Amino acid sequence: MYRPPPLRGRPVLEGKKVLLIDRNQPTRAARAGVLRDHGIEVHAEDISGARFLWQPNVYDLILLDVRKHPPGEARELFEQIRDASPGQRFAFLVGPPIYLSLTWPEDVMATHNETQQWAETVKRFLAVA
Repeated sequence: MYRPPPLRGRPVLEGKKVLLIDRNQPTRAARAGVLRDHGIEVHAEDISGARFLWQPNVYDLILLDVRKHPPGEARELFEQIRDASPGQRFAFLVGPPIYLSLTWPEDVMATHNETQQWAETVKRFLAVA
């Protein structure tokens, strides 16, 4: 689908709605703050809160930190949402070196210690979402 380029002075990500799922409250708050600074509406919750909030066709993207939840619990939520709404977009927070994965990560442990600006990675990803 064609999306026109952003207007000058208007953030590319303005108006996007994201459900951020992170078990750790301090990192959840920090990540939500970065996204909000880019004009994104963010609902940040743990898995139980996310189950309560999620509805089909509400969120442009679900960001799920798979490292901070038991793998079975995170996978179960992902599969429930995917089964209920196959078109729902996901990105999985997996840590360095790639930070984001668009498919369920088979190995959630980082193997490389490269650093990268998390906010810039999210910004580039959401720009094409």
